[in-house]
Amino acid sequence: MAATTEKDIDDLKAQIAELRSDLAGVADAIKKLSGDAADEGVERVRRTAERARDRAKDTLGNLENEIEERPLTSVATAFGIGFILGKLLDS
Repeated sequence: MAATTEKDIDDLKAQIAELRSDLAGVADAIKKLSGDAADEGVERVRRTAERARDRAKDTLGNLENEIEERPLTSVATAFGIGFILGKLLDS
């Protein structure tokens, strides 16, 4: 019976070692997947920021063109908006 107990203990030790190895593999796989997901998130944010920057440049360019084409209208519009904001904030 003692030999059987020794054999069972050895089997358990081998199974525990195998489980440790499997868990280490799972941990490595999770680490790699999370790193890939983080890299993808950073790339997505970079692309979104780039698109926003391009849109802002386009909008600014359009605004500059509009001001150059109609300077008096632009000044009158700016004055009107300033006047209205002044009245709203004065209350």
